[in-house]
Amino acid sequence: MSGEKSLEAWGFVRKVLDDLTGQITEDARDERELLEGLRVLNRVSALCTELSVDVDPDYPRFVDMCTPFRFVGGPNPHGAYPLAMISGDRAYRVTGTRGTSTYLGLQVLAGTGMNPRRMSNYLSDRDLHLDEGGRFEVVFAATRPADSDLAGAQFIEIPEDATSIVVRDYIADPTTEIPVQLDISLLGEAPPPAPLSDEVLAGQLTAMGWTIVKLTTLHRTVRPDLLDTPNILITSGAENLGGENTTPDNLYMLGMFDLEPNQSLQLIFQPPETRYWSVTLESIWHECLEPLVRNSSVTNKGVSADPDGFVRLTIGAEDIGDGHWLDTGGRGRGFVIVRWLDNPNAPDVTVRLLEKEIQR
Repeated sequence: MSGEKSLEAWGFVRKVLDDLTGQITEDARDERELLEGLRVLNRVSALCTELSVDVDPDYPRFVDMCTPFRFVGGPNPHGAYPLAMISGDRAYRVTGTRGTSTYLGLQVLAGTGMNPRRMSNYLSDRDLHLDEGGRFEVVFAATRPADSDLAGAQFIEIPEDATSIVVRDYIADPTTEIPVQLDISLLGEAPPPAPLSDEVLAGQLTAMGWTIVKLTTLHRTVRPDLLDTPNILITSGAENLGGENTTPDNLYMLGMFDLEPNQSLQLIFQPPETRYWSVTLESIWHECLEPLVRNSSVTNKGVSADPDGFVRLTIGAEDIGDGHWLDTGGRGRGFVIVRWLDNPNAPDVTVRLLEKEIQR
């Protein structure tokens, strides 16, 4: 019995968890932030187990990175993020039905081992080939398969170090829009599952550890300057957030709210001319604030502009009756994420700090 490499890799994961526990303790400003940070660490660990350990490139499947209780890593809560782990030395067929969601994008990430992850391919819904029923077939492979294997599918050439396919499916109006339906399979016959090897498990555990670090330290790595400049918004393109974190047709405005119990933060803007935009509140750990049970996020279909064409959103612990309320759940600070599609000019947002007079 050896397992030397896997034991070493598991030791790395344990050290990551210990180090991140210390970092969360250091960065939390109060008990609530501490508790939510520890919960995020556990939720991220569960997600990374699914993405790194519970995988077999010969038997791929899509895993939804968000669940009714897990919205970590700064996602858009109005939609879904199916992800399939792949290997660049194999070929895969993705089939599905487009549905009627506002936006669909398929992104291929590449980079293995200690190499940084990068976006190698991107397929927008506007470039996706659909039949009359809205169905599609896409083959992802490093070399073009024979026409008989393609069988009319759209071909996307991926690099040999490709590691995953990430799907973004945005829903602006959940009462009417139908999400995409997806499936993925190996092109050709899959071999029988091989016995687990020390080398394979060690690689999976190492990847798991690094992904836990990435998803738990976003507040330190994605525009950390926001922590020192609260209650303003800063425009950031995809290149400023890391190409692997987003896609070219997504644009962002980010800020941090930092409020006293009697304060609210109000955003006033003319919506960008685009098919989709949203405003989402996140904790200091970039976790969405219970979006399925709390009004902490809104899309262009969820709020109407006033007669002058302006949208007024008010962020705070209570509804002060001035504009559309986004509920912080009583948190003192967190992030505000404005996202929109298709590269129109950034909206001109007026940010106002409002104070409610305290009754004595």
